Parts: sequence; structure tokens; C-alpha cells
Amino acid sequence: MSTAMLTTSDVVQQLAELGRELDAAVRTLREAELDAVQKRHIADVVESRVFVDAEGSAELRKHLARLGAAKVEDEALIAESVVRYLRTKIRAIELRVEIGRSMGASLRSERSS
Repeated sequence: MSTAMLTTSDVVQQLAELGRELDAAVRTLREAELDAVQKRHIADVVESRVFVDAEGSAELRKHLARLGAAKVEDEALIAESVVRYLRTKIRAIELRVEIGRSMGASLRSERSS
């Protein structure tokens, strides 16, 4: 869409679309945060169980526990990464909303002059 031919209606329509996009991203973030919390808990419990069940020095048991929980730890790290990505995406949408508001104000100002 060319900004030279942009109308106030175009800006309003784009802001409404961004609002819907923001709502969807927030819902997705909620689900991703729940997933990340559950996976983090599972990873912590698995690591603790392996640590408690292992034999040897505390340092050896700690490393065995990390190795034993590696798969679920990877899943937790990925889930936490998704949460960070979604938060960044939401900030980007919010910035686009602010840009749209500024464009709408500029259009109104130009048309009233």
C-alpha cells in the first residue's frame, strides 16, 4: 500500500488488523508460557531424580543428572526460546500499532490544514 494514497480508513483498517494480530499473539504467548513452565518443571524433576539415584561424588552425580536430563532440558530450552520470540513479536506488533497511530494523526493533520 502506497503512503501517498493512504486514507484514514486504510489506517483504521490496518490498526484493526494489528489489533487482531496482537490478540492472537497474546493467546499464543499464554499457551507457550504454560508449555515452557511445564517443560522446565519436568526437566528439573528429571535432573533431580537422576541426581538422587546416581552413585558417586556430588560433582559426578551432578554431571550424570545433567546428562540424564539432557533431552527434557533441550525441550525446556526450546519452549523458553519460543516464549522469548513471541514476546519480541508482540513488541513488534505494538510498535507497528504506534506507527499506525502516528500515520493516522499525520493524515488528519494534513487534511485539516
